[in-house]
Amino acid sequence: MTRTSLPYDPCFSTDYEGLIQAIFYGLGSDGTVSANKNSIKIIGENTANHAQGYFVYDSKKAGAITVSHLRFGPQPIHSTYLIRRADFVGCHQPFFMEQYDYLLDPLKEGGTFLLNTTAAPEQAWQALPRIFQERILQKKMRFFVIDAYKVAGESGLGRR
Repeated sequence: MTRTSLPYDPCFSTDYEGLIQAIFYGLGSDGTVSANKNSIKIIGENTANHAQGYFVYDSKKAGAITVSHLRFGPQPIHSTYLIRRADFVGCHQPFFMEQYDYLLDPLKEGGTFLLNTTAAPEQAWQALPRIFQERILQKKMRFFVIDAYKVAGESGLGRR
């Protein structure tokens, strides 16, 4: 209103070489947030890397989407904002692909997308909505699938 605002660059970033940024989409009570909190603790305490985690979820948590923002790197991390350009995106609930078309938006070109699904690897691509197939190809993403529930069950970890 006063025309005294300074111009800014909306693409400005304080990211540095070696910083890894990851976003995980989960469902409240599916274990995603707890697992990511454990990962931050393990990496921060047992490696030379600094770690930061920020978690977004509904106050009721159970049944609502959760978003975990994790950063790891060799230098201290002082970021006070959500990740806008991720190296890695993990989606722990395949039905999110039908409901949230923005899941891959923050993934950098050439980044990695991991989908937890019961679909066999050779069928997972066909099960993706076309918009996701197009984005994966446009951004030259690496696409992986895992049946984490099966792996957890076979490892004696239950459903989380």
